[in-house]
Amino acid sequence: MDFVLSKIMEKGIKTFYGLNSYSEILLVGHSELMLAIDKVTMENELDCGVAKYTREGVNVADRLVMLKHYFDLPCSDSVKIVLYGVDQFIFTGEGLSANSYKLFYPFMDNQIINRYIRENASSMYDYWSHENIRTSRFNDALINAVYRGFMHDWGNFKDGFVDIDRLKEDLAAGSERHIMFEEDNIKIFEETLDFLHRKGVRVFLVNPPLVDLINEFEPEKYAEIMSMFKNYSSRYDNVVFLDYNPEFSSDYSLFYDRIHLNKQGQREVTKAIVGDLKAYLKN
Repeated sequence: MDFVLSKIMEKGIKTFYGLNSYSEILLVGHSELMLAIDKVTMENELDCGVAKYTREGVNVADRLVMLKHYFDLPCSDSVKIVLYGVDQFIFTGEGLSANSYKLFYPFMDNQIINRYIRENASSMYDYWSHENIRTSRFNDALINAVYRGFMHDWGNFKDGFVDIDRLKEDLAAGSERHIMFEEDNIKIFEETLDFLHRKGVRVFLVNPPLVDLINEFEPEKYAEIMSMFKNYSSRYDNVVFLDYNPEFSSDYSLFYDRIHLNKQGQREVTKAIVGDLKAYLKN
């Protein structure tokens, strides 16, 4: 029973992340990219399949594992374009979950994922209990992904609006997250670009909009990291940097909170990204 139930749930979550269908475009990133792009609209506008392999709270190491996992699958042969989510905090270790490896439990049967979980698990009991009791690999959030996969539901349910007054108070108090340049994370990011270059796919580094007050909190560091992304697009002939902050970051009606878009924001940003991809595909 444990095996059968886990296989049913595994099918649903693979459908949700696009791990069992042939797609020309692969999205990889955390919740910012997840809420910025409407998968269904992109598929309809570009007339191609889109795999939305985005997870909440994943760091650069997690995302490299996600890419290696995806390109280890039979369906990966069809991928021509990877949209990789970036922001000014991508090289900052703090602020993301230290237990993000648990998001990968449903895919423990894959050797790449299994090895990553074993290396990061808090204990061998943690590892072996999930290895042997397959349904324990799915927490509430993952079960929700299973349900949405079976329902073919990739919608953005964020209806609210950012509290700008509260954000200003946090910024004045200096309690906002800081931009850092941690060498280990920079090396992992460059390893990711090397990996994708060897795969022969076009890579778009997509910087979804954040509220402009966040971008202006540490202006010198922000400018430096944007410059790094532009330099990567020059260093790698398969990499393009797309920054949607100049166009959208000052329109607060598009944001659910300081870093995530609401439904309207997703519609507007998806339209812009699709337009840029159409221009690329046309050329």
